[in-house]
Amino acid sequence: MTSPTRPLASEEHEGSDHDEHLPFGHFAPDARQKALVALAAGSVLHRGLFRRTMTRLVMGGGDRPLDVLFRGCAYRLRGRNNLIEFGILLNPRYNAADLDFLIEGVPAGGTFLDIGANIGLYTLPLARQAGPNGKVVAIDANRLMARRLAWNAKASGLDNIAIFPCAVSDREGMGSLSIRKNDIAIVSVDDSVPGSIPIRTLRSILDEAQVKRIDGLKIDIEGHEDRVLAPFIETCDASLLPARIVIEHPSGNEDYPACAAAFAKRGYRLMGRSRNNSFYLLG
Repeated sequence: MTSPTRPLASEEHEGSDHDEHLPFGHFAPDARQKALVALAAGSVLHRGLFRRTMTRLVMGGGDRPLDVLFRGCAYRLRGRNNLIEFGILLNPRYNAADLDFLIEGVPAGGTFLDIGANIGLYTLPLARQAGPNGKVVAIDANRLMARRLAWNAKASGLDNIAIFPCAVSDREGMGSLSIRKNDIAIVSVDDSVPGSIPIRTLRSILDEAQVKRIDGLKIDIEGHEDRVLAPFIETCDASLLPARIVIEHPSGNEDYPACAAAFAKRGYRLMGRSRNNSFYLLG
């Protein structure tokens, strides 16, 4: 059964955080919090249904953020309704296979694309790998998440990220956002409902960002993958085909059908799957 969705309220995708002026480290974890995180990291408490409860226990259930390092990058976490934050806080190996697959074999100076970037789980480590001569294009329709991503990037000392606060589809226009499970990491665009969210095609974003090649691409946009990635893969020049792709799969052993067909047509090989994503390699 599909989980119910609701419209994303304006305060969930607009505005700013009252603590933006405070430097990274201001909300460093105390001894109690460090002990709880270590307990979770070494047990089942960083998994599944335990994650949300454990995160609230670590953070005290209030509005005080927490500043943490993950894969050498700086993140300010709010700990309320974002499953990505739960993973960053509690599991040092969170999505490690997925990130390692994208980074593997890509030297400094690489170009990465993160579609559905949220607060930067993928964007920041990929930007570190790309180095000052490389680039990450990060796209997220939630403008508040894009603002938090920009804050995390600055706190991490990374200035090689181009952030696009917009949705992506197979046409240009405007739309609205919906949220599932009340989780800010599970947000999708609805281009059939008028709204304030700009919608762009992937090609127009890459043109503006002056991307000439893509070493690694990650996409997780809650079921919109076939409308965004499949037509791009089918029609783009060979020089723009991503060398590596990490894509959310809708079920354990199946991929989005239009994307799978496009990958096969352009010579991609399925290299493996993690719990949430499939890994594709070109050639």
